[in-house]
Amino acid sequence: MSSATDELADYLPGVWSIDPVRSSLAFSVGHLGLHTVHGTLRVSGQITVAEDPLDSAVDASIDLGSVNTGSKGRDEAIRSPHLLDVAAQPTASYRSRGIIRGHGPGEFLLLGDLELLGVICEVPLRIRWEREVGGGRGGPVVTGTGEFARRDFGFVYQVRPRFLDRAISSTVGIEVRLEARPAATTDGPAAATEGTGR
Repeated sequence: MSSATDELADYLPGVWSIDPVRSSLAFSVGHLGLHTVHGTLRVSGQITVAEDPLDSAVDASIDLGSVNTGSKGRDEAIRSPHLLDVAAQPTASYRSRGIIRGHGPGEFLLLGDLELLGVICEVPLRIRWEREVGGGRGGPVVTGTGEFARRDFGFVYQVRPRFLDRAISSTVGIEVRLEARPAATTDGPAAATEGTGR
C-alpha cells in the first residue's frame, strides 16, 4: 500500500509562511434565494509540512477588515457592528487539529477549528495538495473547500426587521488557496514590491 507522500508531486516538508499576496480565502453567501454574493478575505499564517502528510498542520489568521465583495456599501455593512463588528474583533483564525486521507490521490480532509466572533467551532475542509509553483523558488500550494452555518458563530444581521437576516442563506461556502513561501520571501522587500505590481 502506498503512503500518502507517494501520491504527492513536489512534496516539500518544512515550515512555510502563507504568502498573503498570492493566497486567498473566498466565500459565497446566498441572498433572497435569487443570487449568490461572492467575496474575498486576506489570509496569512503558517503551514507545517511534516514528513508524513497526515501529521501536517495549518495555523491561519483571517483579516476580517479586508472583506471585498465588489460593493463598497455592502463591505461597510459587513464590517459594521451589525455583522462582523470588525472594530471590536478585527481577525478570525483557523487552526487544524488533524488530517485524514481522502478518496483520491492528493486529496485529504483537514479537521480544524474556526474562531469567529469569539466562538470556536469545527469546520472541516476538503483539501488538495497542488504542484509546487514558482520555478523551484516556491513552497507548497494547498487548495480547499468547505462550509459553515452562520448561526453556529452568532453571525447574524443584528438589525430589524428580522427578515433582513432571513434573506441571507444559513450557510457560508468557503474556498481557499494557500500558497506558501520561505519566510524571507514573504516578509522581505521583494514581497512588498510584488504586491504593488511594480
